[in-house]
Amino acid sequence: MSFILDKNTMDAGDTVILHLGQADMQTIKLKTGETHQCKWGCLRHNDMIGKTYGSKINCARGFIYALKPTPELWTVNLPHRTQILYTTDISLILLQLNLKPGSIVVESGE
Repeated sequence: MSFILDKNTMDAGDTVILHLGQADMQTIKLKTGETHQCKWGCLRHNDMIGKTYGSKINCARGFIYALKPTPELWTVNLPHRTQILYTTDISLILLQLNLKPGSIVVESGE
């Protein structure tokens, strides 16, 4: 998947972000003949192939929007997991970064 490609229509093999509601998004990869089950009903991939990104797709019990993946949407949509660092991991990281006493390190994260 590339965020650089500037295409407006969805094709088989493309990654699409489904906007199901205000705080509910899912990522799928379009495949011919496949279906995706969501809270609004069954969503056929063939119904989305050939349509433009941002289209409103009707389902049995509602509708969804099929969005083009952008870096912002991709970041919001990724599952965030915490990573536990053990002492041996930390020592290896410090060695690889060539950090010594007095080195300045900037940490970012939540």
